[in-house]
This record gives sequence, C-alpha cells and structure tokens, in this order.
Amino acid sequence: MTKTEITKAIATFVVGSATYTVVKEIIKNNTDPDGVADKAAVMIASYVLGVIAADASKKWTDSKIDKLVAEWRKLTSKDELTTV
Repeated sequence: MTKTEITKAIATFVVGSATYTVVKEIIKNNTDPDGVADKAAVMIASYVLGVIAADASKKWTDSKIDKLVAEWRKLTSKDELTTV
C-alpha cells in the first residue's frame, strides 16, 4: 500500500464512521417505532442510509486527498524547484 492509499483508508474509516453514527443518531432521535417490525424497519433504514452517507463522504474525502497529493507533487517536482 502506498502512503496515499493508507491515508485514504484512515480518512475513510474516520469520516465514514462519524457520518454513519450521525445519520444513525438522527434517525434514532426522530423516530418512535411501535412494535418489533417498526423497530427492525428503523434499524435497517438507519443502517442503509448511514452506509450511503458514509460512501458519499468517502468519495468526497478521496477526491480531496487526490487533489492535495497532486498539488504536493506539483510543488515538489524537480521542474518546479529549479524555476524558483
């Protein structure tokens, strides 16, 4: 694994976990399920929405990391250093 891949994996875990937790808690605090079927439906829906949100945050985080790496490489390339 490259340093960029490791950074992406760590960022994905942190951001994805936080996003999932926030979505799950929002749903939990704004629903009042009656009975086992409703509780199961809320639990499943919160999981699915949490995973969707975590996936979207992964794509966003990965794109930001890719842009940062590209800028860093551009700034530290030999051509750039010799023109300064």
